[in-house]
Amino acid sequence: MSRISRIAGAVLALAPLSYAGAQTATKNLAMDFRTTVTISGMPDTGVIQGHAIGSGDKMRMDLNLKGPGAQVSPLGGAGGKITMILSDTGKTVTYLDSATSRYLRVRPSDMLAMAQQSGQVTMKFSDTQANVDNLGAGPSILGHPTSHYRVGTGMTMTIAAMGQEQTVKISTTADYYYATDLTGVVNPFATLTGSDMSAMFGSSSKEFADKLKLAQSKLPKATPLRASTKATMIAQGQTRVTNTEAEVTSVQWVAAKPGIFDVPAGYTAIALPGMQGDSGAAIPPK
Repeated sequence: MSRISRIAGAVLALAPLSYAGAQTATKNLAMDFRTTVTISGMPDTGVIQGHAIGSGDKMRMDLNLKGPGAQVSPLGGAGGKITMILSDTGKTVTYLDSATSRYLRVRPSDMLAMAQQSGQVTMKFSDTQANVDNLGAGPSILGHPTSHYRVGTGMTMTIAAMGQEQTVKISTTADYYYATDLTGVVNPFATLTGSDMSAMFGSSSKEFADKLKLAQSKLPKATPLRASTKATMIAQGQTRVTNTEAEVTSVQWVAAKPGIFDVPAGYTAIALPGMQGDSGAAIPPK
């Protein structure tokens, strides 16, 4: 695909992967999970194994990555290991690379807004859609009864950059199985519901953001234990299909640890290479 397609793909790759909202005075809800990613045209299946901990509007995920389809961080991650910390209910993403003591903090929606304000990129949206279907009771997972919901999102983007213009069509269908007996919310699969597009394009496409907000209001405030998604991106007559299967393998309440959602002392902030050049610098700690 063209350079414009790579820009769209790179920005989408920075979108939030999770949402948190679970804690007690001394405990945080935690889970282990496994995700497999298969991308059309790529021979290898990506595998992500992770441990997620949620507290309020923050989430920490320690990830082990294998295969090109599992790439989730612009830092790469030495030995296939990376940590992601999401705050502001997923609007801010911090990547930690413990092997090199570096970190990168980005706000994907701000990146797009800045690029458009600078005139580097212009984006127009059409055919936006977002819907949710309640499909009733799902299977028992890890001994927990579940409810089954299907989420569909889609849009057409016309992107102009570097003297080129291109139309990109994106559509996603995701099936979620929410535990009906767990208190609290930890969702390491939120990107499968279209939360990524909401964070990325909310400031650029109010129409889509409003539709997605209405659709998501129909989802239960609960912890999903399984998710399956099919995402399709069409550009320049080429179609890229990404199939993802994700499942929680354990759920537990763990003791709250001070500083677990903070950048460790001694880590160096780095700039984000790519779309905005030097202006893509990391956001400093608060």
